[in-house]
Amino acid sequence: MIRSLGAALLLAGLGLATWSVWLQLDRPVRSVRVEGALSAAERAAIRDVVSGSLEQGVLSLDLAGLERRLRALSWPRSVTVRRLWPDGLVIGVEKESVVAAWGAGGYLNSAGKVVQLADRISGVPTLATALSPPRRAMEVYQMLESRVDAAGLSVVRLEENALGEWLMTLDGGATVALGNESISVRLDRVLAAYRRVLAERMDQVAHVDARYDNGIAVGWKETGTDYALR
Repeated sequence: MIRSLGAALLLAGLGLATWSVWLQLDRPVRSVRVEGALSAAERAAIRDVVSGSLEQGVLSLDLAGLERRLRALSWPRSVTVRRLWPDGLVIGVEKESVVAAWGAGGYLNSAGKVVQLADRISGVPTLATALSPPRRAMEVYQMLESRVDAAGLSVVRLEENALGEWLMTLDGGATVALGNESISVRLDRVLAAYRRVLAERMDQVAHVDARYDNGIAVGWKETGTDYALR
């Protein structure tokens, strides 16, 4: 009986000692260090999420839950959160690499995932579709861009209308109508004409229409007329 009571008192004492140590270590978070190549607006967005998650001390804070809330911003590709003793947090963030602008203020990564960024960025093409989902738009863009890039051109805009027809705008301002089917074959005809005839006159081209069974039609900026090439 006495031994049992002594053991119980010893366990209670150990529990109180452990609890006392926990309380001393579980201090309020006083500092948060954010690591990563982030803009001022992105760092502010990170801190806004973190500031709403510091009700508990540094030991009792749910790090996994905080990581989930940070990833919910959509633009971080990876997030790590670790404690920095005695009362700090270190948050590492790696951003998604966006490929194109999409919709009202959104962007797409290379997999066609929609990403909302804290900042506006320039220098990326714009994709807009009436029917296709973002992933399909990215697939079409990547196919077209890889082909025109080999010819020394670049796609600055790609759009799909309500009929499912694709219209590509090149860096010089010329538009290329590819229709809604066999767009790879039609692009081949455009690139063949570019290498054969148009390369030296591309600054004069207003639009190219490849929606024909054979050949293409070229519209010139100055004359406003179309010229058929086969």
